[in-house]
Amino acid sequence: MTTTELYGSRLVRLKSIAGIMAVFGLAFCVLGALINKGIPWSSYLFGYLFWFGVSAGSLGLLCLHHSVGGGWGYIIRRPLEAGARLIPLMIVLLIPIFLGLPHLYPWARPDVVAHDPLLMQKAHYLNTPFFIARLVVIMLAWWGLASLLIRNAAVFETRNDSRVFDRLNKLGSAGMVFFLLTMTFAVVDLVMSLEPRWFSSIIGLLWVAAQGLSTLALMLLLTARLAGETPPAQEVPTGYFRDLGNLLLAFVMLWAYMSFSQMLITYSGNTTEEVTWYVQRFHGGWEWVSRILIPFHFALPFMLLLVGSGIKRSPRRLGNVAAFILLMRLVDIYWWVAPSFSDHFGFGFADLGAPMLIGGVWLTLWAGLVAGKTVVPQHDPRVEGYWPVPEGAHHG
Repeated sequence: MTTTELYGSRLVRLKSIAGIMAVFGLAFCVLGALINKGIPWSSYLFGYLFWFGVSAGSLGLLCLHHSVGGGWGYIIRRPLEAGARLIPLMIVLLIPIFLGLPHLYPWARPDVVAHDPLLMQKAHYLNTPFFIARLVVIMLAWWGLASLLIRNAAVFETRNDSRVFDRLNKLGSAGMVFFLLTMTFAVVDLVMSLEPRWFSSIIGLLWVAAQGLSTLALMLLLTARLAGETPPAQEVPTGYFRDLGNLLLAFVMLWAYMSFSQMLITYSGNTTEEVTWYVQRFHGGWEWVSRILIPFHFALPFMLLLVGSGIKRSPRRLGNVAAFILLMRLVDIYWWVAPSFSDHFGFGFADLGAPMLIGGVWLTLWAGLVAGKTVVPQHDPRVEGYWPVPEGAHHG
């Protein structure tokens, strides 16, 4: 069975919804620009960071699947491969950020740098050409890794090859280490350098955990909505959905642990450069966003996934929890980005439109990439151990 046969008309409907989403997103962005009399650069960065995290997170989870195996991975493998193949899109969508560098980053404004000794010292690293080169090279490397994984995994559509299996296992393991290291550089550039006086030694790990959470939640939501109620999906052992729910719980806990650790270390150090970042987010209305994140981004999903065995075994219910987590992921990213541009809380049309616009384009392309693929690779040596083989079928 192919993904097109499994998802059926739902995949076509997803494209239509994504197209409408992109149109409304563009309209909101234009409206926001007219109201504020300027291009909403910060809103675009906010929207970009969410979908950038999903594309990159797809690669990270794909590496994890090839490294450790598990029947759960085959449920979301095709969606992850489609998400990882959209890394080139995220490279293209970097262009507006590059064009708006002086509007986003203080170190990109020569007049600011000239009067700031600290920025002058960091100028050898924080400068426009090097910034652009770093991000492009890193994302091209991710694209290369994703292509290697997908191309090697495609071999199992035609034959069982133990050498390819071993190669994928090694690529996945090495890829996770490479992804973690390079993501740290990317997040330092895109996020931490918004306020170049602030620094965090844990930001790379924190954002990798957050991106893993965003990606897994989105893939579970899409899988639940596209295939959760179809007869073939109902035949999937519910234990695999439970495993995915447990992995989602692990990412929720990891995000909370990393976030708390960063705040604890910052306040323990009690230096002006570090504490100011949090002080800014605990005043001017931003404190309410901070208070929302603790119970709704961590406590509620934690309790639902910890005690809700029935939730984790049901694709539909798990998809509902995943949808709520995605909403809180958007709140969290907004909390990271927006206070760098305003001392007082505010949410405008462009803040709503940017993630909708980028998300509409992303989902449209994703739907096209996921279509037509076999749901489970026929000759993967691990498939027979994880999935029931229908009578008369042959997996090689």
